[in-house]
Amino acid sequence: MVLFSLTGAAIAALLSAPNSAAYLAPQLSNSVATGKSRAFLATYNTKTSSSSLAFHNVDNNNPTQGISALTMGFMEEFMTGRDDQTRKAANEKYLAELQKRVERINELEASIEELGDDEMVAKTEEFRKRLAKGEDINGQILEEAFAVVREAAWRVIEQRHYDVQLLGGLILHDGRLAEMATGEGKTLVSTLPCYLNALSGKTSFVI
Repeated sequence: MVLFSLTGAAIAALLSAPNSAAYLAPQLSNSVATGKSRAFLATYNTKTSSSSLAFHNVDNNNPTQGISALTMGFMEEFMTGRDDQTRKAANEKYLAELQKRVERINELEASIEELGDDEMVAKTEEFRKRLAKGEDINGQILEEAFAVVREAAWRVIEQRHYDVQLLGGLILHDGRLAEMATGEGKTLVSTLPCYLNALSGKTSFVI
């Protein structure tokens, strides 16, 4: 373990496993008065994209005394997979919230199917005006836009977005990564957030 004591924002780096990186930095608020400071160890696992944070006391006169990957709980987190469990639970909660939006998009399908082609085209201008008036792009307009894109895809290329593809579109719009296997319709997924974000007048890129 290597600790760099720097004036101001002191930062230390610890590499203790091939797939993990940890960072140690003292909190300087009480270091002058007490000769001790608080340190935090933030671990990040690049395989699982999981992270954890733990606080410990540091003696400024002997900053490495009593501080190690073991005493700071890093090895326990790494060996037990507790970070993986926390990450999995958070991910499941996030997906459950998105699933509710998928269900609301599905509820719009019947009414969108009844629109004529001209009415479908007019939806784009309607969405743009609503956004220009200050409506939240992450509100109801998101679900309506996704429903319109799905119907348009069916009419033009006879491909309908499945629920898992709607879910992927929501994840991409949220600025996250969505992993999908070959053949699961990644191209079709990209049409959802691309259309939605283009409504604001800003350029949308598909890479």
